[in-house]
Amino acid sequence: MAIVVNTNVQSIQVQNNLNRVTDAMNTAMERMTTGSKINSAADDAAGLVISKGIEVQTRGTSVAKDNAQSGINLLQTAEGNLAVMQDNFMRIRDLTLQAMNGGQTDDQLLAMQEEAQARLAEIDRIATGAKFNTFDLFGGSDRTKSGADTQVTLQIGTGSNSDVDTITISDVFDDAHVSTLTGTGAFTSKFAGYATAADGLTAMQDQLDALDEAITEISTRRGTIGSTTNRLESAMDQLDTQYENLSASNSRIKDADIATESSNYIQNQILQQASASLLVQANQQPNIALSLI
Repeated sequence: MAIVVNTNVQSIQVQNNLNRVTDAMNTAMERMTTGSKINSAADDAAGLVISKGIEVQTRGTSVAKDNAQSGINLLQTAEGNLAVMQDNFMRIRDLTLQAMNGGQTDDQLLAMQEEAQARLAEIDRIATGAKFNTFDLFGGSDRTKSGADTQVTLQIGTGSNSDVDTITISDVFDDAHVSTLTGTGAFTSKFAGYATAADGLTAMQDQLDALDEAITEISTRRGTIGSTTNRLESAMDQLDTQYENLSASNSRIKDADIATESSNYIQNQILQQASASLLVQANQQPNIALSLI
């Protein structure tokens, strides 16, 4: 090998190796301090694309689970109000049966009627005022009272496919005022003045039928709430599993293995020290030319 002064090839080679191991050591240090092995697109371009795609799904899954939980809370709030309404209707039905039995005085019938009217007024108050957040549950003041179906659609998936990413709740949030639930158009309790009238028993029987219709309607809605709540809880279980699996997949792509990176750091640190020592030796080689002069 020629002895030259102007170009120290050995020194250049050692410098290149020193730069490479220093870069590798810095990369290992960065990964250990950030906990991620993809800190820029240059680290793993394909991995970054895959990781971000999984991250979109992971974040969407978390939001979808929150949506499902909000849906459950909405249904629980609705059922609580319906349960109170149903209790009131059942009490009015008890009073009706009591009034249909002979031997009641007008004062007693009037007292029954006043209680029934108060309970009917409470049912209408609940139907008007019951809310979840700002949503009127049963045809309140901010919603039409036409009695038409009111559907609520919950986004419980991460995509835009309505068949698999949404659940629609029907019939639960229809108008729930007394006149709608009883199917009478305008319901008034009949006690005083009816029980003793010639057609009083027929009027009381009609009232009993209307009350039964209201109680059955509420039971049907509560049944829908129960089955939908179970469905949402099942969806949340599936979302939990999906979140776990997506997180594990993303971790394998982007999270740094600290043990491996620590080993790489130590290895490159040793090589860096060795290269630095050898660089000193390589820089001394041109001095051999002096011995020839």
